[in-house]
Amino acid sequence: MVEMLVTIAILAVLMAFSGAAYFRISRSYKEQGAHSELDVVIRQTRNSAISANAPAFVEIDSKNKRVIPWVYRTVGVWHFEDVGSGSLGKTHGPHHDGMLRGAEGWSEGKIGKCVRLGPKSNVDLGADPDYDFEDGGYLEAYVLPAVAAFGGDNYVFSKMGCYSLKIDSRGCLVGECGGVQLISKGYHLAPARWTKVALAWDTQSTRLMVEDAMVAFGKGAAVPINDHPLLIGAEEGSIVGLVDEVRLMALDKGKSLDLPPTWSIEHSCAPWSGIYFAADGALDMRYHAGPVQISLVQENRVRTVTISMLGTTTRREIDKRPEVETPGANPPPPPPTTTVAPAVKLTDTSKNESSGGSGVGTKKPSPPSGSSTGEKP
Repeated sequence: MVEMLVTIAILAVLMAFSGAAYFRISRSYKEQGAHSELDVVIRQTRNSAISANAPAFVEIDSKNKRVIPWVYRTVGVWHFEDVGSGSLGKTHGPHHDGMLRGAEGWSEGKIGKCVRLGPKSNVDLGADPDYDFEDGGYLEAYVLPAVAAFGGDNYVFSKMGCYSLKIDSRGCLVGECGGVQLISKGYHLAPARWTKVALAWDTQSTRLMVEDAMVAFGKGAAVPINDHPLLIGAEEGSIVGLVDEVRLMALDKGKSLDLPPTWSIEHSCAPWSGIYFAADGALDMRYHAGPVQISLVQENRVRTVTISMLGTTTRREIDKRPEVETPGANPPPPPPTTTVAPAVKLTDTSKNESSGGSGVGTKKPSPPSGSSTGEKP
């Protein structure tokens, strides 16, 4: 019985140590795996941007400790090269046909042909679920306003109750989506000149862009769903001028990566909460002025992923634990002591000197040792 109890006790101690070691090793593997998966999510998002020839980004949700990949999907591209008498033929890529409502084809476009709009003319792209950009969307077009186009609202895109992009009477670009309105107060479009304009939004932010430069940004937007058609222009108040190279993209959500709850997430992407890639896979310079870094912090260990301007990633682990001093080790040397020489009292002997010279502040030298006091030094 005693031998059996001793054996059980030894096994219990071994199991306790083994369980603790297994828990530590298992947690370490999970943490390293999450670090690797974060790197994989970032690289896959970059590759998706390159393959789709469209922007993409990784949302960083620090509050819920997760990252979410987002990729833009092309919904429609219209070059207007095959504009007929009343309808638009298909162009390359996934898109939808449209109907000319008072608009007409024009031979002098930004690239090849274009479409010419008036105040009450538009291009009806129809009502389709592809235009219900619930998670986010992107509208882009080249516009050439006429000389007298800024008399009122000049719509480039409009979907009633959802989103729109227009030029106001001052020439400012105005974007509206899901109750959020942005105005390019510091930029005014010039008439009789081709200009690339765009409106982009997602759950994080809303942006207005002119010639691929950001002119205004605000909070994220959630766009409602309805059955109204998407128009190039509007029912009334369309842009008076030319429109070409129209492109629509919807934002698709990828599989999110949930990180361990004991970690906290830090990043250098401010003011954004995401890592934005351009269509060529590099970091989008409209959002990032230099390389960015996302860090997973747990106690004294930091695991980082750094993204260069070319979009390549580098992983690194940093141990922030302070160095522990060993008792009895070589103690630090004592602070250096400074010996201060006693002050020398200077005696003014000029009064005892019969010869010339000031003699101020000088001391009469004593006779050298070994000489008689009667000798003159």
